Amino acid sequence: MLTPQDFIRLFTIENKLIKSQTEGLSHADTLIQPRPSGNCMNWVLGHILENQVTLLIALGVTSPIDPEALTIYQRDSEPITAEQPGVLPLDRLLDKINTVHESLIARLAIMSDADFSREIQEGERKYTLGWRFIFLHFHYTYHLGQLEPLRQLAGRGDKII
Repeated sequence: MLTPQDFIRLFTIENKLIKSQTEGLSHADTLIQPRPSGNCMNWVLGHILENQVTLLIALGVTSPIDPEALTIYQRDSEPITAEQPGVLPLDRLLDKINTVHESLIARLAIMSDADFSREIQEGERKYTLGWRFIFLHFHYTYHLGQLEPLRQLAGRGDKII
């Protein structure tokens, strides 16, 4: 099983990846809608932030970001196709991602392997905190992988990874 220290390393690498994939982009670049369908980079980044908040909550930490402020970025929400209420500008999204990232790292730094072995229950489901965290991290990385094609869609011909 992955340990809290392993996750610290992963989140550190992934946070650098987010910075690299958004470097040089404008807020307008992040609103470009892929065709024929899909979500723009703004939605993906907001959903990544919303996932980080979920990861923090799974670890028993109160998020520094109000989850209710991220409803536009939740699973099954409508695609963001233009400016609208609730859409966060790129710089604010990245600041919030960094804030939650720092909270995740701080919490993981004081956790032990035994913490991940603790059984938890969500509804009728029972599993370990480690398994829950691994699944949430899998979902998080799925969306990280969407950033490169969306960067390309914004006209960047570079290859980050």
